[in-house]
Amino acid sequence: MSGEKKFRHEFKYIINSGYYHILRARLKAAMKPDPHGKDGVYRISSLYFDDAFRTAYNDKLMGLDVRKKYRIRFYNLSSSFMRLEVKEKKGDMVCKRSVPLSFEEYKHILSGKRDFLHTEKPANSAADEFYVSDKLTALSPAVLVDYVREAYICPAGNVRITFDMDLKTSAHHDILGERPDFYNVFCKGEIILEIKYDSFMPMYIQEMLSGIPLSRESVSKFVLCSEKTLEVSKCSFYQAIS
Repeated sequence: MSGEKKFRHEFKYIINSGYYHILRARLKAAMKPDPHGKDGVYRISSLYFDDAFRTAYNDKLMGLDVRKKYRIRFYNLSSSFMRLEVKEKKGDMVCKRSVPLSFEEYKHILSGKRDFLHTEKPANSAADEFYVSDKLTALSPAVLVDYVREAYICPAGNVRITFDMDLKTSAHHDILGERPDFYNVFCKGEIILEIKYDSFMPMYIQEMLSGIPLSRESVSKFVLCSEKTLEVSKCSFYQAIS
């Protein structure tokens, strides 16, 4: 993987199930489901990392225009396809770079054995960047983010529209080893709508999104799940001392 960065537009909204069904029907008529899932649907699990000062978390809360997060992402609770990713954001633009990981490498990262990221992975890659940041700030697992994604794609403009639902988190981090208990983040079945594209979005797709009262929000699954785990830990503490 090269160190080249390619930024694209990303917009997020929170919608209810009624608007989801309306938009889904429209998009299915004009866009193709993501071929990586069954009818465009698959489960995503991401383990995010942060330093002792919670820099990634606080940067998001402060709304910094430029920020960065590191995560390990895998699909459908399987170790067959895992990636170490760097997500960098500049205003409305995002850039994602990644390198594949084996299950053994995933375990090494969790246990703190990370030199292979520098010695065995391509230079100037997401792995190398994670390694350098880890040496400077001591990155550690921060929060587990888990949800079901329904995705639609359009080659023109490289448009990708996704519905992320059933957002959950856990107090444990090794989802492949511990099979932890999960906690629902939303209480009313809210769905996160994400719209991504390169330089433009076709007019007919813009028209399909019209008529729905979409209010753009600064939605971060990383922050939402972090706050949920904090809430759960406080409840557990109070139950333990009561």
